[in-house]
Amino acid sequence: MNWARSIAALLVLSSTSAWGYTLTWTANTESDLAGYRVYYCSVSTCSETSGNASLLATLGMVTSFNIGTPATTQYYFLTAVDFSNNESAASALVTYTPPSSVPQAIGVSPASFSFGATQGGADPATQTLNITNTGGGTLSWTVSDNATWLTPSQTLGSGNAAVTLNVSSSGLAAGVHYGTITINATGASSVTVPVEFTVASAPVPVIEVSPASISFAAIQGSANPAAQTLSITNTGGGTLIWSVIDNATWLSLSPASGTGNGAATLSVSTGTLAAGTYHSTITVRGTGASSVAVPVTFTITTGSSLPPAIGVSPTNLSFTGKYGGNNPPSQTLNISNTGGGILSWTVTKSDARWLEFTPSSGTQNGTVTVSVTSSYLSPGTYTATLSIWLNGSNTPVVVPVRVRIRWPGFDRHP
Repeated sequence: MNWARSIAALLVLSSTSAWGYTLTWTANTESDLAGYRVYYCSVSTCSETSGNASLLATLGMVTSFNIGTPATTQYYFLTAVDFSNNESAASALVTYTPPSSVPQAIGVSPASFSFGATQGGADPATQTLNITNTGGGTLSWTVSDNATWLTPSQTLGSGNAAVTLNVSSSGLAAGVHYGTITINATGASSVTVPVEFTVASAPVPVIEVSPASISFAAIQGSANPAAQTLSITNTGGGTLIWSVIDNATWLSLSPASGTGNGAATLSVSTGTLAAGTYHSTITVRGTGASSVAVPVTFTITTGSSLPPAIGVSPTNLSFTGKYGGNNPPSQTLNISNTGGGILSWTVTKSDARWLEFTPSSGTQNGTVTVSVTSSYLSPGTYTATLSIWLNGSNTPVVVPVRVRIRWPGFDRHP
């Protein structure tokens, strides 16, 4: 038979994860075929005549041979043998490349990161960087970053891994901060992952006081005038931690500090003060807030020539209720004589049938209970006024009253 043609079969190299790599070929059809011989070389100039080929195996009537997983690149060819030990020409050459020679490649997920936090608040939740080997061999990697506020949970490893990223806003100014994570591996191209950290400004408290100025009056040698109240409110964000100070020996404050919305009681003493007008300033300070100055005037007259004068606290009233719900809680309006003599007063209101008060008159210091009947009102904002009259005077002290009626379940102000 013609052995040069008899080995025209196709030689194929394939692999399975369980058995490594296998040579396969189509069977020879010669009647006196005894089997096959498998040769291999470590160089590409591989043939029976090159002097590089080594016999790997002599086989019977089979069509495949498993070569395992050699550690280096190998070249293979096949011949057929008859019963007289005649050997055919060689098949085509096939090349085996070990998996470790496949270039390593770094895969990352996600491709970028974004964090957000508020100054003074909690740090954001951690996020995970997934590292995978999308090439061959074993991937040995390192992780580095270029930002002091960014910390990876590990800086080196091998194979596939998940690296936790932590960020801290401590000491960072408000704004957007940028950093990068760089993953390096021997034999692979580096991968850079951008990281963005947005730090919002901390909420700032804003101090609001009521009233904006305070006046006292007394007759020399008589009783001290009634105390008055300074209301302190945070109309900004965050937590207001406040304190109040004054610069006059005849003026005292209580309490001198507090947290959140509050009030300070102001008391004055005539003591040994001569008749005249005295001026002072109360300063309300808050951590992170701008200070507010409240002027205080104390007028002392001789004898009983000082006329009565009306003082009210608070200087305005505000109610909030829900449509179809209960009436909002009543509030108290304090009326005091900030002058001399005897104060006789009367209270009237504007045309608002939903506004009620009691009593309607009094002498010297007193309190008026003010209430709102919300069943008259649909959702919205309503305004009215209370007028406190000094008997015999044509000019009242006016106290604005506002009521806001909300839809049920709507917690913000309309």
